[in-house]
Amino acid sequence: MKKIVFCLILLYATGAIAQKPVEVSLLKKEKVDWSNFIGIDRFNSIYYLKNAALEKNRDGNLQSYSNLQLGKIDQVHVFNALKIAVLHKNFNSVVLLDNRLAEIDILNFNNRLPYRLVTEIAYANESTLWLFNALTLQLELFDYKANKTKLNTLPFNGEVLALQSDYNNVYALTGSSFYHYNYTASLVSKTRHDGFEDFKLGADFIIFKKENTLFYKEKNNKKIRVLKIPKKTIKQFFVMQQTLYIYDGKLLYHYQLLNI
Repeated sequence: MKKIVFCLILLYATGAIAQKPVEVSLLKKEKVDWSNFIGIDRFNSIYYLKNAALEKNRDGNLQSYSNLQLGKIDQVHVFNALKIAVLHKNFNSVVLLDNRLAEIDILNFNNRLPYRLVTEIAYANESTLWLFNALTLQLELFDYKANKTKLNTLPFNGEVLALQSDYNNVYALTGSSFYHYNYTASLVSKTRHDGFEDFKLGADFIIFKKENTLFYKEKNNKKIRVLKIPKKTIKQFFVMQQTLYIYDGKLLYHYQLLNI
């Protein structure tokens, strides 16, 4: 309770209006043995990292992806379940996978000019990805079939910590601000925050994470509400429709979002 009160005071201090906390209802919890939880696709397949491989589980049917040459998997985007994007930062490469986790294409940015250092990715549409280029500090809408940047944003003041998109919008979190761009890379809004580390997109809302506390914000509303969740370590989280998934390193919790 003290932690929730503190968060509410903090949000008032930074200009956000905190309302009644968002209630949740525990649907189930399951013990799992994963390195990292990635998320759920629209077909209810579960994605996670285990033993340096990406695994997909749909009703007990397991599929796996790993690339020994490219090594560690740093990011996986499952927004489009038919074309999954995997980032291998150590080799500055993005691998595109089909729904069986078979490789469709490998984009090695070490071999593409102009040189880019890609540290964040998000799916855009059939042949394009949003990339954060750490050399220019810009987001690029990159057409990998034409091998060219179609659009880019103005430079950020620092690194992008997290990047998410739907087909018409892309959202970027830095250490001090949250940015919303439309599909033409035009800035729609920029909002300052105090300490958010990560975020996930719902259909019409956004969930932010700060340490082991989650916050709820409607996309078209500036007000932020704390999620009233029993105290636990939040290693990874994900949201699909009205269901919130939290992985604490041992258990995967399924929560129904209420009073939103």
